[in-house]
Amino acid sequence: MALSTFVGQNLGAHKHDRVKKGVGFAIACSCIMAELIGICSYIFAPKLIAIFNDTPEVIAFGSQHTRTMCLFYCMLAFSHCMAAIMRGAGKATVPMVTMLACWCLLRVTYITIAVRFVNQLTTVSWAYPLTWTCSSIIFLIYYLKADWIHTFDRLEAQGKTA
Repeated sequence: MALSTFVGQNLGAHKHDRVKKGVGFAIACSCIMAELIGICSYIFAPKLIAIFNDTPEVIAFGSQHTRTMCLFYCMLAFSHCMAAIMRGAGKATVPMVTMLACWCLLRVTYITIAVRFVNQLTTVSWAYPLTWTCSSIIFLIYYLKADWIHTFDRLEAQGKTA
């Protein structure tokens, strides 16, 4: 959440280099922390699930679901960082459309179709890393190709900012 504020304030102050450095640091920190949490979740999945329910079947299914997803937490963190960057840059439509398309439409479509062919819990579990990765790819392409960093400069030049 702080990344949106950081980006918005620094772009408003025309400190583009500071935005680039800060964004890189924030993405690296977020992805590393998310992956460390994912690794811990992978290792301790049965014990973590048992905190909530000690039924062996629940622990087995919960561990399987957790272990399928948790090593992809870096993709989730990356997507959230990119969404925050775009919101801070005044491009709130980009994360809204990307996340609706990937995390809602693609995920529901994938689950609806895939479960008909492979009716297992892992089929549903894979929906999360799949859609996190898709949104991360879309965000990365937008981040690298679009001129999001000069949004406020263009608006200012047009006289649309205070």
